[in-house]
Amino acid sequence: MMIDLLKRDLLAHYGLHRTGIEVRCERTKELQFDLNDSHDAIVVNYREGNVSFAHSTGSEIEVVDYECYLNGLSGTKFENGRLRCDFMLYDLEGKKFFVLNEQTSTKDGTANLEKPIIGKDGNVRYPGGKYEKAESQLSETLKTLKEVQTIDQFIKPFHHKICLMSYVINRQEQHSAVVAFLNRYKQIESKETGEDGAILSSPGIEAEGFEYRRISHDYTFKLD
Repeated sequence: MMIDLLKRDLLAHYGLHRTGIEVRCERTKELQFDLNDSHDAIVVNYREGNVSFAHSTGSEIEVVDYECYLNGLSGTKFENGRLRCDFMLYDLEGKKFFVLNEQTSTKDGTANLEKPIIGKDGNVRYPGGKYEKAESQLSETLKTLKEVQTIDQFIKPFHHKICLMSYVINRQEQHSAVVAFLNRYKQIESKETGEDGAILSSPGIEAEGFEYRRISHDYTFKLD
């Protein structure tokens, strides 16, 4: 259903006249699985990707590569400069959850996620770093989708509607003193995210009926 809406209704709503648009997607019934934002498989083995998910029902989950879909509209004013998240995933059977996911990574600790991001013009584009950029990508993706009436109607019945920023901390081999320091960072991250992801305030996302959450790949996001 969502695949057809992206191929047909979103294009019509925004006045796009592209044909042959492909929507890259995969389905899984695995109780634990990962997503990977490379150009290979979307759904990968548990703990082998960039974000881990778990659910208990065994219902079929569809995962859509939204970034790839939007990239397929390159050359249009609609696509140019439009922020996008990596994936959307949703329960096909029980309407339990609809998740937008943006993935990112950094080295050593979460402090690096807060470093300002400089644009090509040399000016600060995101003073809040990757945290701010990911929130903006999720928020704009949500607004882009929900402006299309039929997509908005598709999303509404889902019980849990979540925008999820997930991140990977790439920890390098270090001597014991540095390891101890990074372990303290991990404790801080645990308090911030935990197994269910930290619920954060994001008025733009909340206005669309979604929660905004953030989770480290040290933990598994529970979908139900």
